[in-house]
Amino acid sequence: MKILRLIVLGAVCLALGAAAGYKFALVREQGRLERNKALVRRIHAAWSEPSLGKAVQAVQELYAPGFVLHDWTGDDASGLDGAIKSVYDNHADFPDWTERPEAIIAEGDFVVDRFLSTGTQARDLQPIPHHSPGVPNRGRFLRMPEIAMFRFVDGKLAELWDFADIWGAEV
Repeated sequence: MKILRLIVLGAVCLALGAAAGYKFALVREQGRLERNKALVRRIHAAWSEPSLGKAVQAVQELYAPGFVLHDWTGDDASGLDGAIKSVYDNHADFPDWTERPEAIIAEGDFVVDRFLSTGTQARDLQPIPHHSPGVPNRGRFLRMPEIAMFRFVDGKLAELWDFADIWGAEV
């Protein structure tokens, strides 16, 4: 009878331990997902930063050295230097650029978000053959929906897939 009680007690302790471990794992994973979503918000804030110096500094902090960009333009903006060049180019195209997240979803190391980009155009946007029209500079305010998927490694942005709806942009 004593052995049976010990077996039952052991089984109860094992079940409680497994439940506690499962709960701990869920809390830990939820924390990781929330940290990744917060990183996406910080990335949008960096691209919305009016100070070019602060925007570049934020990109240096948030992007991994081996960062890879997958987008619709075909430009090679990979690596930290490519990301920084993109910040410079974006500031030249739209000095008052802002990105406003509208929906953010996280799963594992990936975060997908839908956001609205806006800014006053300061120079011509070149056409991308078979993909998007050129937009001549008329100094108008542009409003463009975008969708992006981010992959994080060790708290840094490692890869970005970005699609801007230039056809749906409102000027």
